[in-house]
Amino acid sequence: MHFLFAWRYFRGKYAFQAIQIIAWVSVFAIAIGTAALITILSVSNGFTSVVKTLYADFYADVRITPKQGKYFTINAAQYNQLKSVEGVKAISKVVESRALLVKDGMQTVAIVKGVENSYGNINNIKKYLKRGECAIGDTSAPLFIMGIGIEQKLGLMQSMIGDTIQVYAVNRSGKAITQLGQLNTLNVQESGAFSVQQEFDEQYVFTNAAFAQYLFDLQPNEVSAIELSVKGKDEKVMAGIQQILGPNFLIQNKYQQNADLYRIMQVEKWIIFCILAIIMLVASFNLVGALTMLVLEKQKDIHVLNAMGATQWDIQKIFLLLSGVMALMGALIGGGLASLFIWLQYKFHLIKLGGGSFIIDYYPIEPMAMDYVAIITLVIVIALLAGWIPSRKAAAKIYERIF
Repeated sequence: MHFLFAWRYFRGKYAFQAIQIIAWVSVFAIAIGTAALITILSVSNGFTSVVKTLYADFYADVRITPKQGKYFTINAAQYNQLKSVEGVKAISKVVESRALLVKDGMQTVAIVKGVENSYGNINNIKKYLKRGECAIGDTSAPLFIMGIGIEQKLGLMQSMIGDTIQVYAVNRSGKAITQLGQLNTLNVQESGAFSVQQEFDEQYVFTNAAFAQYLFDLQPNEVSAIELSVKGKDEKVMAGIQQILGPNFLIQNKYQQNADLYRIMQVEKWIIFCILAIIMLVASFNLVGALTMLVLEKQKDIHVLNAMGATQWDIQKIFLLLSGVMALMGALIGGGLASLFIWLQYKFHLIKLGGGSFIIDYYPIEPMAMDYVAIITLVIVIALLAGWIPSRKAAAKIYERIF
């Protein structure tokens, strides 16, 4: 019954046309706020999804590193055991350290990552190859797959592949280095160039593990990590690996390798949600004004309902429900507008990203059902809070009649 009265008041005509206009202005203010909330969170989801995809392509499903020290020794028996763990699709030894790259007087420090030929089944770098091929060579003829950021720092011509780069690496003797002559020096040719994102493009070069071991003065069974691609659940594979290697190794999945990044993205979304919620709270003041005027308009109805036996709480519930109806109507209109825009952006890429340096040239967008539920719930809660004072005022009209 209370809802029927609230719905009638929402749809009914008023003595002053301005009251109806103000009511609908409040509804559309809520609609615009809801549409903005959904759209902005969907864009945030889109960027988060793109970043996660980039990191998922660049990082291995599972990575094994020593808890102490930079390198560790893995014997053939242990390595074969790791290969036989149920769920392991591909495995590769990794030798990773920093080196100085020099080309015609220009230089930069890069992370040289030596891997095995099976690494193409672990890392999806081929997807982001811009020039050349994914060839890492061998110990006698090593090749580099370089990030385009490193190419730029070395002044390499982007149209050319096959340039020779001088590589300088620290001797493991531990002596202080005062000049390039005290470094291991080797010449390596570039075989290809990739572009994932700036963080990777300006740091990484890939080569073969045997050459990296030679470059960094390591023994054939010394590595800095072992990386794997897995099928099924990571936890089961990680438990099997831990059983083989023991407690002295750190075994991480993709999330754990980038825990800070994922945490920051989640916090960022909550911050956006809270800021927009405050904006919605400010917009709800329109609703307070509209409901106050509706209460003044319906004074006669309040007295009639009271004469028919309606209590103070009954009157208050009617106007609280009226506030909820107005908010829900606004939320539904806003949700519809946001959904239409999201579909248009997803289908036709209407709004473009400036600069042209990102992997995509338009704003990515990804709606989530939980966002819709959270936003509509937020709007209704704010509306009920906004409607509390006008509904109390409506209930107080009963006492005004009595006294």
